[in-house]
Amino acid sequence: MTAETFKEKVHSMRPMLVEVAREILGNETEAEDVVQEALLRLWQLRDEPILNMENLARVVVQHLSVDTLRRRHKTVSIHEDDFADVSPPEGLNDEEERMMVHIAQLPMMQQTILRLRHVEEMEIDKIATMIGMTEVAVRQTLSRARRKIFAQFTKKGLKR
Repeated sequence: MTAETFKEKVHSMRPMLVEVAREILGNETEAEDVVQEALLRLWQLRDEPILNMENLARVVVQHLSVDTLRRRHKTVSIHEDDFADVSPPEGLNDEEERMMVHIAQLPMMQQTILRLRHVEEMEIDKIATMIGMTEVAVRQTLSRARRKIFAQFTKKGLKR
């Protein structure tokens, strides 16, 4: 996709994306920041075969908005003394933390599809429709993401 084509598509869908982010965040400034970040990530995908960029953009904005909400709750003012007796959240282990780090390092499309499939528990056909890809392409992208994460775990000697 050329820069000019991308610019035209972004210009037409930007108001809708800002509205989606604003509904989730309740803040115009944060909504604009989230949309800007989403558009940067979409720019990185400009050479990928995306049939429905608007749906993908909406999903990216929704995920970034939720991430922003999560960070907002974590930025409470605290003192070092507050950490003295803090234990990790129940059910969270080192492997899960490392898994989240590896997922965050994947290309945006792989992250999105992986999260839609395993976190949102969406079916492959629904993901394909939402993103505007074929089911085969979604399965391939999901497989690549899984292989990359598996490779990272086995490379670090974390294989069970």
